[in-house]
Amino acid sequence: MHTIDTSRFVNNTLSVRALVPLEEDTITGWNVLVWMMRSATERWPDRQSFSEALGRAYAMHVRAGLTGYGSRAGVEVVFEWIRPALIEEPDYPGQVLEIMEQVLFHPDLSPQRFEEACWMIRSRLLRQEEDPDTAAVLAALAAAGADTPLAVSITGTLEGLDRVTLEEVRDLWQTWRSMPKGIYAVGQLSPAVLDFVRDLPQAELTGFSHQPLAAAAKPYRVVSARDIMQTSLVQGYTTGITLADPESAALLVLSSILGSGQKSLLFEEIRERHSWCYAISCSLIRFDGLLLITAGTRRRHLEELQAAIAAQIRRIREDDYPQSLFDAAILDLTDGICARQDFPSSQIETAFQQDLLSMHRTQQEQLQRLQAVTREQVRAVADRLTLAVTSIVQEESEHEED
Repeated sequence: MHTIDTSRFVNNTLSVRALVPLEEDTITGWNVLVWMMRSATERWPDRQSFSEALGRAYAMHVRAGLTGYGSRAGVEVVFEWIRPALIEEPDYPGQVLEIMEQVLFHPDLSPQRFEEACWMIRSRLLRQEEDPDTAAVLAALAAAGADTPLAVSITGTLEGLDRVTLEEVRDLWQTWRSMPKGIYAVGQLSPAVLDFVRDLPQAELTGFSHQPLAAAAKPYRVVSARDIMQTSLVQGYTTGITLADPESAALLVLSSILGSGQKSLLFEEIRERHSWCYAISCSLIRFDGLLLITAGTRRRHLEELQAAIAAQIRRIREDDYPQSLFDAAILDLTDGICARQDFPSSQIETAFQQDLLSMHRTQQEQLQRLQAVTREQVRAVADRLTLAVTSIVQEESEHEED
């Protein structure tokens, strides 16, 4: 159990999580299960009564969800509740414990809740499928990560929803219930909560191995057309670098300079100077070593836009960009490291990933590592970028400008 003891926050936050294989056959079932776990329990067998119970516990929050970590999915339940020292109510600690016990050991896995969960998830997946930006990203990941867990959508699939059964979801529940969990807490837990948590099956989630996506011999290209007003472009570049690699700090700086920082080459040179897109940015899938560039544009600008993206990457390879962008990237990332201390969820995620990779660094060590990055290191990382996939969801026909 990893506890960060502090009175800085009004709420206590407790995360209970386990790692399961990220597989096409089971991911939709896991989505159904986490929806059911956070929605109702045997004691409160519908969303209304469960919400009322949370309200009586001074607006206690319960979340459950899935997060991808390379070849694994983190199945997590999070509890947030006001520190009992701030509540003058003798029954309050017992209410908190009862809700925890119900969620973790007695979720309502009835046919009615199963049907409701499937309906809600189907609605979410249909909205996701209709969104061209999301569709372009999913198509890019499916192509670049073919035959790897990267191609498995963490939100599940409509095909998987057609196949999943209540019996399978109940089996997944039994699997999750019996698995040793990683327990992380921020706040000041009462002795009763500590005793409750210590009784849960626990394990240190350490020594996690992961490999970056290999560079493709030839980039994939996926194109589809829809009756939409704006084209979505996604490009994925393999980096050969993951969180555990020494070059990961330089990769973060590169990403910020290119498109994830407040000031970036993609935004200033493509969006502002040439107006070839409505929005453009980049992000890192860090456990898989993939850099994603996403843009909203018009079909007529696609060729120019892709050439301009390649030109900005080339500028970093040739160390041909303003020092002000490098300095701004270091400053943005420094602020991001410091800002984690302001959010319990960020502190928990940092502690979890450090345990997962057996790579523990203090905040000062993280800052020193970042501030030691040089332009030459960023240039060397840029040389490793290889285009893996281009995914386009475009307008069926060109529309008139607004």
